[in-house]
Amino acid sequence: MGVRKAVIPIAGFATRFLPACKAVPKCMLTILDKPIIQYIVDEAVESGIEEIVMVIGRKKDVVQDYFTEDNELTNFLIERGKDKFIPQVTNLSRGAKIHFIEQDGGAKGLGHAIYQAKDFIGNEPFAILYGDVVFHGEKPCLKEIIEKHEECGGSVIGVEKVDWKDVPKYGNVSGVQIADGFYKAERLQEKPQINETKSNLAISDRHVLMPEIFDFLAETKPGKGGEIQVTDAYNAMVNTKEGVYAYDYKSKRFDSGDKLGFVMAAVDEVLNRPELRDPFVKFLKGLDI
Repeated sequence: MGVRKAVIPIAGFATRFLPACKAVPKCMLTILDKPIIQYIVDEAVESGIEEIVMVIGRKKDVVQDYFTEDNELTNFLIERGKDKFIPQVTNLSRGAKIHFIEQDGGAKGLGHAIYQAKDFIGNEPFAILYGDVVFHGEKPCLKEIIEKHEECGGSVIGVEKVDWKDVPKYGNVSGVQIADGFYKAERLQEKPQINETKSNLAISDRHVLMPEIFDFLAETKPGKGGEIQVTDAYNAMVNTKEGVYAYDYKSKRFDSGDKLGFVMAAVDEVLNRPELRDPFVKFLKGLDI
């Protein structure tokens, strides 16, 4: 069965972007003229996703309003002769069906957020796209992960190699390399110390999971930070028939939930827009730094 459904967890408090995210969900912060969530939905649809469920929390109305057709705005643009702007504010779901689920009981970790989508997903493989990371590449990052899932038939976790000093900052995958950038996972850990792992493969933000993950999430106890860590559930899946794999994707990752990553994502977007690139480069060259 193909991967046609996706889960986007966006229920966190976004403490790294306070005070802005006291009032605005992190996924609605804009990279130039589009909110982060739009980049993520675009990637999902371009990867073949047909239905998306967003697991939401505080300030949920802002996200729901964004994806709701605004006839008043459309009529205003028509009346003012600004029809050229209409395509920018219509069909923001890009043809996908978007659903919303409120995280029951507040933020209890990514594992808990993903579990909320159990009934929506049913018995089929599905994608996860974390709601504060954007990618740029020749092929959508999620598409890369889906293609690897189709090869192996199991769950595939997106990973990146990081400097060893940064290993404790991320979830971690240890395993056996079976092809270029492709690994059979043997152990997954949540932010281990350097001496606790033999790998510098950090768990990233695009995954394809078999539906059995929900059985493991149901049995997962709160871990680090008192939250239900999805990494613990992944680790429990390692010895299943389908197994768990890790793929070091080719796309460039920008953590837009981090201040520097957010700025870098904006710069990358500017450099990929012809009408902005040359003036921006000229501006940078003129800086006295």
